[in-house]
Amino acid sequence: MTVRVEFRKSGKSAKWDERFGGILELAEDNGVEIENDCRQGICGTCKTKLLSGKVEMDVDDGLTSEDIDQDMILPCVAVPKTDVSIEA
Repeated sequence: MTVRVEFRKSGKSAKWDERFGGILELAEDNGVEIENDCRQGICGTCKTKLLSGKVEMDVDDGLTSEDIDQDMILPCVAVPKTDVSIEA
């Protein structure tokens, strides 16, 4: 199954590839800028709103419970499990 990631603000979309560690790397590979720092899911700098779809994150220390309630994700560690759309 092909999984696609849509970057809503930039108007771009890309096919997910397992060679990427997270959505952040896919974004960078496609010219989409997402502010980031630690790249480990700890600092929260890259938090971005998930508009649709499902992702899996091994680490979510950079998110507060309020962030989670507002469907925020950490693209640096988020791996799409379905087609997703994020606000980036």
